[in-house]
Amino acid sequence: MLVRKHFLETKALLREVEPAIIASWLLNDGFFPEQYVLPPTFKVSNFELRAEPYFPDLTSVKSKFIISVSYPKSALTHRLFGIQHPHHYHDIVYWLMDSWEAIIEHLFDDEIKIYSYSFPIPLSKKDDLDLSPLRSGRMIYEWIEMAERDLIVDAVKYNYLARTDITNFYGSIYTHSISWALHAKDIARKDKSFALLGNKLDKLMQYSNDTKTNGIPVGSALSDLIAEIILASVDKSISRSLNEVEFVGARFKDDYRILCQNEANAKLVIKTISDELMKFNLNINESKTKITKLPDGLYREHSKHYYMHSLSSEKNVSFKKFEMTVLIAMDIHRKFPGTSILDKFLSELFYKNKLKIDFSKESSKRSKELMKVISILLLMKRESEKILSNVLSIIDDVYINYKKQHPELKEYLKEKIQDDIILSSSKDSIFDVLWLMFFSKYLKLGIGDVDLLVNSNVIKENDFYRSLKSGKQYIFNDSRINLFVLPSTLKDKRLIEYVDVFKRD
Repeated sequence: MLVRKHFLETKALLREVEPAIIASWLLNDGFFPEQYVLPPTFKVSNFELRAEPYFPDLTSVKSKFIISVSYPKSALTHRLFGIQHPHHYHDIVYWLMDSWEAIIEHLFDDEIKIYSYSFPIPLSKKDDLDLSPLRSGRMIYEWIEMAERDLIVDAVKYNYLARTDITNFYGSIYTHSISWALHAKDIARKDKSFALLGNKLDKLMQYSNDTKTNGIPVGSALSDLIAEIILASVDKSISRSLNEVEFVGARFKDDYRILCQNEANAKLVIKTISDELMKFNLNINESKTKITKLPDGLYREHSKHYYMHSLSSEKNVSFKKFEMTVLIAMDIHRKFPGTSILDKFLSELFYKNKLKIDFSKESSKRSKELMKVISILLLMKRESEKILSNVLSIIDDVYINYKKQHPELKEYLKEKIQDDIILSSSKDSIFDVLWLMFFSKYLKLGIGDVDLLVNSNVIKENDFYRSLKSGKQYIFNDSRINLFVLPSTLKDKRLIEYVDVFKRD
């Protein structure tokens, strides 16, 4: 099976990387959420694995609060990312590395028959075992590879696909379940001195989040790794329970896809996944649980609708084609919300790192087209907040390439950014305000005192906002870890290189 081959290959690659390199990557490149969440000014530069933990005595560990950043998913809900205090984060990495061989064996246990495609550390044969600082690209492409190649190749022997995912996964994780996953519940409960690795991790996760036992922060690679530790145990139990059933299973984070021979087996698989998750206080999302007759479910619906309009094979596109494809991509996004179709469209706007759009050769017409691109892209990001970094990267490219020919762009862009900061502030969207404020400083647009545009106390009291506004680190400044750089120090690269726009899908 290709899914098993991938699983074993990941394990083999991981064994070739020194634990010290893994630790350094987790501390530096894995500390903050993926590139689209925070502007590149929030960057770790001096986080090293110490010879001893910050908290050698876990009975007296200090409690800290998570610092969060969020963006609106809808009119009523927000997507919340949380960053732990570096000292707690460090000690979790320290203890994981102290038992790294056991962690590898746990994650890639021979009994597991549901194969994960979401190992959070970017291993790649192409990188000569050098870990990439970019997180999102490899994981997303692995998921596509699994869904549209590996499972499809293995599907010929099967008739049904069972799909489900976990409701509010990270927010529902019970920190004690980390130890249950590694040691079993009865053994974990007997350890009152934090001798067991799982209980060390449990305590540090709790105390990095104001002693809360429900939920772990979303965003860091370390949280993703903790989630994999828990789900590896669940997957092993599911595999044991289904030992008499023939199936092929794959998982990306909390999303399960299982190939089955018949509908009865598919129903049994869903029930077994639900039963085993409940042992860890987790529940399947019934609205996203489906059993379909193959080949339905193997191909992403939004991709099927977009394929005939894709710009991926084009080297150049007219301005009109760009406009029409934007409208098509947004229609598909509205029909299939929550997909990556807008990211895909934006990534297709480049060929060999050059923007594909052919603007008019006539100066006055070109000026209007450039302004329309800026306006269209800013309107587009209102459809999906998470594409804001990609949108700003493209605007950055347009502005840098044409600002000398069209000096009027600066005032137009400044006005648009100011308007969008005011709009984002009214929604308490720290995510939007941070990126827009960073962008104005990055391009030196001169928007002045951003406090005059922001009327949200929620935003003004946020340490990310205070850091970017003042040019001084306010996030965990007691840690003595450098977590912030000035926007002016980042001009050696185009913005697209920081946010990994080319690798999105």
